[in-house]
Amino acid sequence: MDETGRVSYKHVLVPTDGSKAAKRASQQAVELVKESNGTVHALYVMDMGDTGFVAIPSDIKETRQRLEKKGRAFVNEVEEEAEESGVDCIAVVKSGIPENEIVEYVHENNVDLVVMGRRGRSDPDKPLIGSTTKRVLGLSDVPVHVV
Repeated sequence: MDETGRVSYKHVLVPTDGSKAAKRASQQAVELVKESNGTVHALYVMDMGDTGFVAIPSDIKETRQRLEKKGRAFVNEVEEEAEESGVDCIAVVKSGIPENEIVEYVHENNVDLVVMGRRGRSDPDKPLIGSTTKRVLGLSDVPVHVV
C-alpha cells in the first residue's frame, strides 16, 4: 500500500495476443503502474503446440520465426503505449505453454499483479473467460485482474 492506503503495484504483467481484450488490459496496466511509478511487463507466449509431430523441421523453424515476429509486434504495441504514458516497460517473447510461461514469468520477475483480457484470439466461441485466462487464474499466486 502507498501512503494514501491504496494498493500499489510495482511490477504488472500483461500477457498479450494482440486481441481487443489484451489491448484493454494493457491500457489498464499502464494506468495502474503509472500511479505507482512501476514497470509494465508485456509478454507474448508462442504456443508451438504439437508442430514437431506434424511438420518437417524447416516448417517448424519458419513457423517459429513467423510467431516470434507477430509476438514482437504485440509486445511492442504495449511498449509504445507505456512509453507514451511515461511508464517503463519490459517486452518479452517466450515459447511454451502460455499459462505455464505466464506463471513462471510472474515468479521469476517478482510480478505483483497480472492484468489480462478475459479471452483472447484463440477462443472462437467467445466464452465468458477464455481457457488461458481461466488456467492462469487457477495457477497464479498473485492477483489476476481480468479485463
